[in-house]
Amino acid sequence: MATDLETAEGLVRIRIVLDRAPGEVGPGEDAVWAEPLGSERFRVESCPFFAYGLSRDDVVRAAGPEGAGAPVLEDVLEKSGHRTLRVALGARVALETAPARRLLEELVELGCTHELLRPSLVAIDAPSAADLDRVTEVLQEAAVRGWLTWEWADPRPS
Repeated sequence: MATDLETAEGLVRIRIVLDRAPGEVGPGEDAVWAEPLGSERFRVESCPFFAYGLSRDDVVRAAGPEGAGAPVLEDVLEKSGHRTLRVALGARVALETAPARRLLEELVELGCTHELLRPSLVAIDAPSAADLDRVTEVLQEAAVRGWLTWEWADPRPS
């Protein structure tokens, strides 16, 4: 039986402790799904919503006491060539609205995938084959319209 730390596909949850300044607003941790590779190595299989410098298919080292919960990210060992961008939708644009759906469809057409954190956050995976110039143009056009804000969470592919 799979637990909340492990899926039926054999993925495990990797905890990422976020470096927050005292009094800084926001979560203290993030988490990603990862494939165990052995020797405390894992391949990231999802996008982080709050952590920086990490992308899908990166190989990481994570450790923790056996049976004591999710392993904790210690280091990124190999970059995959993927990049992570994040979007926070504006108050007028919910994930279910036509503009948000069209935006996400266009990003998929450009080679990206995405994950949703309701009600308004989107983590975007841009593999090396994605047209990054066009991806950023699309996001910037939506930002100028006031639909969203966006950022690079992991701009370096290697």
